[in-house]
Amino acid sequence: MHPKYHFCLRSLAAAASLHVAAVAAQDPADDRIHGDEHEHDVLEEVHVTATAIPREALELSQSATVLRGEALADVVNNNIGDTLGNLPGLSNASFGENVGRPVIRGLQGGRVGVLNDGMTSFDASAVSQDHAVPTEPFLADQVEVLRGPTTLLYGSGAIGGVVNMVTNTIPVEMPEDGVNGRVLVQGDSAADQRFGAGRLDFGVGDFAFHVNGFVRRTDDYEIPGAADLYPDDDHDDHEEDHEEDHHEHEEDHEDEHDEASTGVLENSFLDNEGGSVGVAWINNDWRVGASWTDYDSQYGIPGAHSHHHEDEHEHEEEHDDEHEDENVTIHLESQRADAIATKADPFSGFSRFTLKTNITRYTHTEFEGDEVGTVFDSDTTNARLELEHSRWGDWVGTFGGQWSDNDFEAVGEEAFVPPSETRSAALFWVETAEFQDWTVDLGLRYEDTSIDSFLIEHDHDHEHEHEEEHDEEHDDEHMEPASRDFQPFSASVGAIWHMTEATHLAFNFAHAERAPSSEELFANGPHIATQAFEVGNPDLGTETNTHYEMSWRLHEGPLTAMITVYYDDFEDFIYLADAGEEVDGLPEFLWSQQDAEFTGGEVEVRWDVGDYSTGHWQLYGFYDAVKATLDTGGPVPRIPPQRFGLGVDWDNGAWAGGLNWIRAAEHNRTAVNETITPGYDLLNAELSWALPFGDRMQTVVYVQGRNLLDEDVRNSASFLKDQAPQIGRNWIFGLKAAF
Repeated sequence: MHPKYHFCLRSLAAAASLHVAAVAAQDPADDRIHGDEHEHDVLEEVHVTATAIPREALELSQSATVLRGEALADVVNNNIGDTLGNLPGLSNASFGENVGRPVIRGLQGGRVGVLNDGMTSFDASAVSQDHAVPTEPFLADQVEVLRGPTTLLYGSGAIGGVVNMVTNTIPVEMPEDGVNGRVLVQGDSAADQRFGAGRLDFGVGDFAFHVNGFVRRTDDYEIPGAADLYPDDDHDDHEEDHEEDHHEHEEDHEDEHDEASTGVLENSFLDNEGGSVGVAWINNDWRVGASWTDYDSQYGIPGAHSHHHEDEHEHEEEHDDEHEDENVTIHLESQRADAIATKADPFSGFSRFTLKTNITRYTHTEFEGDEVGTVFDSDTTNARLELEHSRWGDWVGTFGGQWSDNDFEAVGEEAFVPPSETRSAALFWVETAEFQDWTVDLGLRYEDTSIDSFLIEHDHDHEHEHEEEHDEEHDDEHMEPASRDFQPFSASVGAIWHMTEATHLAFNFAHAERAPSSEELFANGPHIATQAFEVGNPDLGTETNTHYEMSWRLHEGPLTAMITVYYDDFEDFIYLADAGEEVDGLPEFLWSQQDAEFTGGEVEVRWDVGDYSTGHWQLYGFYDAVKATLDTGGPVPRIPPQRFGLGVDWDNGAWAGGLNWIRAAEHNRTAVNETITPGYDLLNAELSWALPFGDRMQTVVYVQGRNLLDEDVRNSASFLKDQAPQIGRNWIFGLKAAF
């Protein structure tokens, strides 16, 4: 039997034996295509499940956005970062079109938790931007975004916020009418995408079953012009000389940059597939179940080429076939086993007992041409216990504990992080009470995190000597055992004042702490996918964030609106900065630490104009901005620009459509050695028609136009922004059906 299936059986057995519980029972997201007739509301009143007690988004003291039904279907893309990147306060740490991780208010990587059904998605995506999140957005019933520190429930990795994918791979309740499902087939013009996905939910007796799967194939995608934003690497006078330099670049490098000149981003293909099976036993008091999820993806890293440790002077004088740069590609494999058990009224004084666990195996292999460069392996076991107590006067709340163990290893000649084991144990307590016009939230969390790893010491000679001779000694490295322990503590106070039935004021104060990750502490080597030599700092201390937030919310008749302002005061903020030097021919990036301040806000407005002879119309708009400054006065690297957006939604009988425009400003408040990112205008549109196939089967054909202005879109939060623009004008055609 293949080792992967041995692991599958062992994981399911172990997970079932731990009786992992699901999030407190909630209504599943509507699987039907249309859902509610006007389901585009940004401030839609739906339950957020990534909280101790599921509540409506408008009733949380913390800013939250929930996408489901058509609102989610309209923005679903190849990855979760691109799916959410145009929401207020969110952006995308993209690596081309195929890889993207959410950025919340300028915070990314290990500060943003990505969850599946309330459990942390343990993978290597937080280690580097080129590591994909192994999840398919189309298969989610609901996507929840909590902005700001969410460390109380999810620990250090949620100091910036949480994105929760509600997939219900372990069924929450018996399917309506005994069986339901949905399918999708889709293609596009700019990447020759071939995508198909489907899911099926059915019940037999007290057992509910879930099956889903997807397959996606794309070619290298089209871009508006050249891939390189600064082809001559001269960033100081780019505004005056960009066109002239670009012309010279094309003449001097016509052959090797032929793809860029023809409007195709070389090595931007994507092939991925995956699926899940799940089962749950459900009766009046109990729900017990398990699921297995498999994800496999192969994709190219635009702008990344193989790295040879060779004398730079000799490299300039002769460049033959044996030293020719080769494309860097990734093969990602993830297998995950989940199990759940939940019991209503388990014993006196408590209304619900919840226990949940998952076991994840994640492998990420970087290829340089046909040769294996570096292999990243991550094996994780994670368990979580929640006890929801009965009402204490005005108070309801949850006690809980969480434990995780992650074994991480990078193997290869150019592995930039040493092997590590990260163990974490935590206790948390969250309470909510209502007093007349006020709702109050309180919470505490204590965490103990230990990281056992190694210090990597390279035998690098001085730069001059490196140019003189380069032999095997220069590649020698030594690893000395190293361990660090951290005890992050977090607390929060939130309140909502119901000024009237239609208007609320929400306040949130949080003290959140984050333990450094193993790569921030111990990285020391070349990372070929990001084309950087990363150096960690083993002396990093705990990062502390004091968060202040205030939000005014209106939900009256046809008008909904929200205005939010926030301030984050970081003590010992950890960031990756360009050192302005080169090591082994790669730019050196250092993990550093100093105080920082993040200030920003978001505005969301939607007006339901009403029904007319031309159909039902809704207008909406948003604005977001964040300013991040280090204690030295310089900007924090890779911060999103300020944006402004307008849109219209329309439906008339079987027809529906929409148009939205986003203006992103030029990002010119740059960190040291960071280039300016041009602004852009992004125009998207969609049109769909529901076929008259009866009530039980709902079928829709649709066309979407994305980046209709064919703009050169660069994400300032991305390491690849100067080498890999986002996809150009793209027409997406598809058919989806639900029953």
